[in-house]
Amino acid sequence: MSVLRWPAAKTLLLLLCLSLLVTACSRLGLAYRNLDWLVPWRLNDYLNLNSQQQAWLKPRLQTHLQWHCNVELPRYIDWLHTTESILKQPQPDSSQLLEQFAQFDAVLKRISVEITPTAIELLQGLSEQQVNELYAALDEDNLEDRQDFLDPPLTTQISERQTRMQERLQPWLGRLNNAQTEHIADWANGLSEQNRLWLENRQRWQAELRKVVAERDSADFAEQLRRLLQQRESFYSDEYRASYGRSRQAMATLFSQLLSSSDTTQRERLSHRLRDLRRDLAEQQCEAA
Repeated sequence: MSVLRWPAAKTLLLLLCLSLLVTACSRLGLAYRNLDWLVPWRLNDYLNLNSQQQAWLKPRLQTHLQWHCNVELPRYIDWLHTTESILKQPQPDSSQLLEQFAQFDAVLKRISVEITPTAIELLQGLSEQQVNELYAALDEDNLEDRQDFLDPPLTTQISERQTRMQERLQPWLGRLNNAQTEHIADWANGLSEQNRLWLENRQRWQAELRKVVAERDSADFAEQLRRLLQQRESFYSDEYRASYGRSRQAMATLFSQLLSSSDTTQRERLSHRLRDLRRDLAEQQCEAA
């Protein structure tokens, strides 16, 4: 995801949605079954909840996870099945991949809507000390990401972007051929200053969050936070909005090129991993709604 949301929302979105196209995790089912403790564990990186807040959050988290398992998990399985069919084509069209990306965005939107009431109540109950701890954690994240992704020269940023993509793809495709490596290099170069735009936009969103949290006792707090969580696009700068569309198209084009230049072994490996993911998710047992 290219926009950092409020930590609880970010944690749920990242852990619940699962980045199926780029994750190298081979034990997806194990991770999914343990979300009830993984989510609070990650949340602790941002908020030190007291025992009363933890007790309040636990049943709400269970409700969210139950909803997710019953409602969203079947959609993931269908999404994987469709994706596998697309990727079996000799030359997948980038427009088909863009549609798959759009469906993934829709997942994030539905989860944002689901968890918004919990986020509102949790933020409203934070003490000033907890709010300051939240801001300190966000500042630390921003500093680390700036040092890692923005401080290096642009040529280094592009080179590291290329390396990260290659590392993410290798578990899915195996050893990349020369044509695929060149496609990734072109993609990385084409994104140019995407790191700067991403970080600037994230901090723009966080600045709005701080304004809203500062007025968490106001009558319109719930509506303001709802907009922050559910309509994140409205906080994009014009520059980032344009770059976001370009980067999505570039990603779809890259995947199309990679698959068009893949060999039989790579395609079999990819299909096998997608089938394993689909089976892993299908084996999850959900409680009755």
